[in-house]
Amino acid sequence: MTETGPLSEEAARLLGAAQEWLHRVVLDPATAKVATGSPECCWCPLCQLVAAARGDRPELAARLSDGLAAMTELQSTLAAVLRSMAEPTASAERPARTVHRIDLSDVDTDTDPDTDSDAAGGG
Repeated sequence: MTETGPLSEEAARLLGAAQEWLHRVVLDPATAKVATGSPECCWCPLCQLVAAARGDRPELAARLSDGLAAMTELQSTLAAVLRSMAEPTASAERPARTVHRIDLSDVDTDTDPDTDSDAAGGG
């Protein structure tokens, strides 16, 4: 059996205190200071979420569930579209590019065009 050190004991106590606080302040309707049902809590998103987690507002829980289902469906659809875009298909391949050859055999490459224009101008 492994012996726990002072750090793990402190972490366990901290976690226990946090769970107790969460239950007392948020989850227990009798002592809660969040999502009390007051008029201020009707518009607060945190209070609405806590009320849904407690089960106080089943219609809100249903709407959250529908929203999560829609987001999950959107994610799977988007993943499928991205996968299909990443996989090349035979019909989606680009046609081969054609190369236009320019015949340069009759072009004199020994003369400089700038020099020829000065000589032709006589200037």
